[in-house]
Amino acid sequence: MTELKSDFLRVMNDRGYIHQCTDLEGLDAYASEKKVVCYVGYDCTADSLHVGSLVSIMMLRWLQKTGHKPIVLMGGGTTRVGDPTGRDDARPVLTDEIIAANMAGIKKVFQQFLTFGDGPTDAVMVNNADWLDKINYIEFLRDFGRHFSVNRMLSFDSVKLRLEREQSLSFLEFNYMILQAYDFVELQRKYGCVLQMGGSDQWGNIVNG
Repeated sequence: MTELKSDFLRVMNDRGYIHQCTDLEGLDAYASEKKVVCYVGYDCTADSLHVGSLVSIMMLRWLQKTGHKPIVLMGGGTTRVGDPTGRDDARPVLTDEIIAANMAGIKKVFQQFLTFGDGPTDAVMVNNADWLDKINYIEFLRDFGRHFSVNRMLSFDSVKLRLEREQSLSFLEFNYMILQAYDFVELQRKYGCVLQMGGSDQWGNIVNG
């Protein structure tokens, strides 16, 4: 790895947070000169986060401490679909009431680690249901579906493993990665977001955005 120049990526590297990056040198150059607006998404499948989420929360914390802007994305919309990553079967369908209760529980966690507000590097929390609920299905397929190769989607581990094991994968779950990719589009439009971070199991979903 070449010597990193930005405080942000040096901290990420020193703490062992970097596993994959689509353009590490480009990101390093950008972070050295400009404010990085970055998001991590959290689906609301339970009323608290598991310990593995602490890694991504700390990544957002260090992002902010090195002068950049974190976005916490609550998956109020994508939770209704269910992420197939790492699953042998479909996730149970949750009611809107359960999702809202789970979201309320999860939100409290972030206030202990991030500074929220209206400042240039203050964290913001958003809910992807705010835009996913407004999608016109036909327009969405026409404008965004054409950018996704089914051949490529079938190559992702979350899909490939289910098919190899002859386990059911619903059309609902298959759409998850497209909806998550659309989150990046909306966050770029509204906040100038240029980076998504997440666990290595989310790599396929991340690069789609």
